[in-house]
Amino acid sequence: MSADDSAPPVSSGFFTEIQLAFSFLTILPVIDQRPASEETVAASFAWFPIVGFLIGLALAGEDWILAHFFAQVIRSVLIIISLTIVTGGVHLDGLADTADALGAGRERERALDILRDSRVGTFGASAIFFDLTLKILALSTLAGHRRYAALIVAPMIARWAMLLVARGLPYLRASGSGSTLLSGKVSGVRTAAVAIFTIVVMLMLGAMGPVALATAVALAIVFAMRSFYRRWLGGVTGDLIGACGELVEIAVLLAM
Repeated sequence: MSADDSAPPVSSGFFTEIQLAFSFLTILPVIDQRPASEETVAASFAWFPIVGFLIGLALAGEDWILAHFFAQVIRSVLIIISLTIVTGGVHLDGLADTADALGAGRERERALDILRDSRVGTFGASAIFFDLTLKILALSTLAGHRRYAALIVAPMIARWAMLLVARGLPYLRASGSGSTLLSGKVSGVRTAAVAIFTIVVMLMLGAMGPVALATAVALAIVFAMRSFYRRWLGGVTGDLIGACGELVEIAVLLAM
């Protein structure tokens, strides 16, 4: 038997890509334990907004249930706690590391060293505090249909922003899950399909004025952060991508 014959089968296809996207963005276990090819891992990046939509749908359902027992402010706190738990706080960690790297000044190598460090400094802790506070306060002001729309749209647009901010920029680490995730170009067909899906969801949710404003604000943030990342470090890391997602999530809730 050759070495190739003894190797485990490689998983690929649409469902594998979706499962990988869930594994990157949530703490939910991946059902298919077979190894995936680098092309499949890279392709899974395109489905991030779909995962965001499903997260938002679950949050909206949770909020509907909690509305029978708790006031709006308490529900808002519980929803943000649920969002943090289901994502494993990974994007919050990225925001914290990015804030610490910014706080260290403009020296590129020093900033990259801080981004590799798992410890959270003063700037990072402050960023997490203001992130969670702004999300809770913004969500607390929303009620009725607009509240449900915001809960669905915010995670979806935030994960769409993560796709857009990294598109075409070099990945600054030679190893790690992010290097594999961004190892190839995301298919234009997949990107177009996700964009169409996102637009259809927005149209179905109604509240088009606030949703359109939130989308415009998100795109402006993505454009600004792409330009900043390119000038500051010359590319992106997983932490920088996560930080963009967090800021867009806050901005969408505020805009709604």
